[in-house]
Formats: sequence, C-alpha cells, structure tokens
Amino acid sequence: MVTLLTGEIPARVDAAAKAIIEITEPWYEKQRNKTGSIDSNVMCAGMYVTEFLASNFPLARGDYAAESQVKGASGPKARALLADHGETRKFTREGGRTSRFTIKHAENLVGIVNAVGTEQQVESFSDSERVALAGLLQAWFVDRVRADFFSKQKVSAEINPEHTIRATVANLLEAGRERGGTTAGAIAQHLVGAKLQIRFPEEEINVESYTTADVQTGRAGDYQVGDTAIHVTMSPGEKVFKDRCADNLTHGFRPRVLVPQDAVAAAIQIARLAEMEQRVAVQSIEDFVGTNIEEIAGFSKIDIRSQLRNLLEEYNKRIQQAETDQSLAIEIPENL
Repeated sequence: MVTLLTGEIPARVDAAAKAIIEITEPWYEKQRNKTGSIDSNVMCAGMYVTEFLASNFPLARGDYAAESQVKGASGPKARALLADHGETRKFTREGGRTSRFTIKHAENLVGIVNAVGTEQQVESFSDSERVALAGLLQAWFVDRVRADFFSKQKVSAEINPEHTIRATVANLLEAGRERGGTTAGAIAQHLVGAKLQIRFPEEEINVESYTTADVQTGRAGDYQVGDTAIHVTMSPGEKVFKDRCADNLTHGFRPRVLVPQDAVAAAIQIARLAEMEQRVAVQSIEDFVGTNIEEIAGFSKIDIRSQLRNLLEEYNKRIQQAETDQSLAIEIPENL
C-alpha cells in the first residue's frame, strides 16, 4: 500500500512527481483510441508501476514483471489500490491481468519513471520520500481512472425485453447499489421522472440533479403531479413521513412515498407509527415504474419492448440534462 507523508511534501519529492507526470501525461494521452477512450489496462499499469516504485528505484524488470504479465496484476489488486485512495466503485474484473498490452504499458512507464527519476536524483531519496513520490504518482493515475473510466462508464445491468419491466427496474437499482455512493438513489429518482414524463406527456415533469433538495425548488416532493407529492427514497426513515409528508398533508397534497421493494414493509411500519398509514401511499419503485409502463404499452409484447426503450432513452435524456456525473446514464442493449 502506497501512503503519503503526513504534513508538507518535501520540495524535491514534489518536483520529481511533477517532472515524471510532465512526461507521463503526453504518453498517456497517446493511448487514446479513435473515439477518445483509453483502455483500463493503461490505468492499471500505471497503478501497478507506481506501487512497485514505493519499494525500489530504479525499477528492474524483475521488480514488476512475472514472465509475460505484470506481477500481482488482478481485479482485486487494482480495486485494493483504488480503495487506498478512497475510490471504491466497481472497477474492471481482471485488472489488466489477461491483457497482453498491460505489461507493454508497464515497460514504457518504467522507462519514463527510471529516466526522469534519475534526472531528479530519486536514488538519493529516503524510503519515506520514495513512498511519498509513489503515492503522488499513483494518485495521478487514480484520477485518470475516475476521469476516463468511472465518469464514462454507463450503468450496466441485465435488461431483457422478455422479462417484466419491473425486473429490469430491480436490476438497475441493484447495479446502482453495487456501484455504491448515491448511484442507486439517483437511478431511482430519474427512472421515476422518466416514467412520469411518459405517462403524462403534456405535463412538464421537473428535471433536477439528484442532490437538489425539494425546498430549493419549492416543490412538495421530488415530483409534484396534480395534487400528489411524490417522494423517492432508497432508505425510508421517519423524516420523510414526519417532516415532508406531514407538511404535504398540511398544505393539501396527497403524499406518495416510493421505496425499493425490500424496503416497503419498513416504510409501511414507519407510516403506521407516525399515524399516517391511511393518508400516505407507500409503493415500490419497481411496481410504480414497471407496471405503469406495461399499462401504457397495452400489455402488448411488442409495445412493451418499445416502451422499455422509450423509458431508458427518456432516463438518459434526463441524466444528460441534470447530472454532472454522466456515468449515471444507462447502457441500452441493442436487443431493444
């Protein structure tokens, strides 16, 4: 594990890091394909090489290579290095292990690190300074993973037009949970918004970032249709009922709380304890979106396929409009 020195980074460590990155960056940019993307094995090679640098300088082939592969390359290893820098989202399963290009990228990077490092007299660094240098360089590659992998990696889940739309919604929510952070909540909110726009094409269903609070917009809920206030939450708690729903009732709105299927029972219990069971509707996100889309399709197999694509396209349109994190977009399969 690469760790940075606590406190201020020594000037010569900072200078060496900047000098190596100055040469590494144009090399990295040359790895882009015609569409502008970069294969994850380039990023993995960078994280591995900088990890080896923490132990040795200059780097010999035996320090980083094992026959035709990079030493220790694997999906779990790549994810562990990312986690060291606070990045816990789901990354490539193989971590560059099965790509014959990973070792070639590592060789090129070692050449840069050794050459520039020698110019910067890295061989004279103390162990802690060399570890700090490795940490700075590895952090640079982790930032490349964030920019060129996570920010461009769409949400991927099993989307089978032969299955119910409810099942597709459940799969998308689960994919969001696996990615971590607020991804599942954002997916849920925008799927609901997409469904409402399809169901009420003449209405202007609001489009806001997932992090935008209701009070900032003056809305009664995440969505407001007619006199119904709709609240979408992955983890229902007392606050949504005792604060938001109570305020809705005071102002003449009919509150509806949408939660994942596995949280419906808990949400109903909270509503019961708040003495709102008869006045607040609780429904699963999966049913609210899935059943209604199938109804719009007239329960026709061909039209259900068409409306499922319509739902996903409307969802992606809303992501493009409202979110800075475009990796929240859904990968739409060709079979739709």
